[in-house]
Amino acid sequence: MRCRTANRLPVRLRRAMSLVEVLISLGVAAMLLSAVSAAFVASAAAIEENDEHFRCVQAARVCMMQILTEIRRAHAVSVPHAGRVDLITSEGSDRSYLFDPSGRRLLLITNDDPGDRDYELVGGLSACSFAAETVTDAGGIRHVVRVTASLVVESGNNRIRLTGSAAPRREQAYR
Repeated sequence: MRCRTANRLPVRLRRAMSLVEVLISLGVAAMLLSAVSAAFVASAAAIEENDEHFRCVQAARVCMMQILTEIRRAHAVSVPHAGRVDLITSEGSDRSYLFDPSGRRLLLITNDDPGDRDYELVGGLSACSFAAETVTDAGGIRHVVRVTASLVVESGNNRIRLTGSAAPRREQAYR
């Protein structure tokens, strides 16, 4: 009869992984980790791009709401060209909204004080246009009865068009 010693275990307990098996398992683990990290990096980039687009669109919505509200309340409105709208507010301020295509931004210009700076309302615009519907009264004076605004926000591969229109309440005739 054979005596078992502490350093001599049965064959079924002495089996371990060979060096080749260890290297193969490390290679598989490395490939899985690199795939997971690539997916994480792509996901983080997509989240950042969507966040930037959301911020641009939200700023454009707030800007559109401000412009349309001021047009509704304005005493006088004119659209000298498609990228600009001039108005005299209900408080008597002289303001202009101007699209700067080279900077891809919409500016608020306060014409009362030519020395002050222009305010950037929204950036990331690929297009901005204003159009005015006018009527001529019996005295031959043209009045703006509606202003239509369109903003195109573009960031990365995302693009959205915001449109709206407003009628100066001063020019509306209620019957």
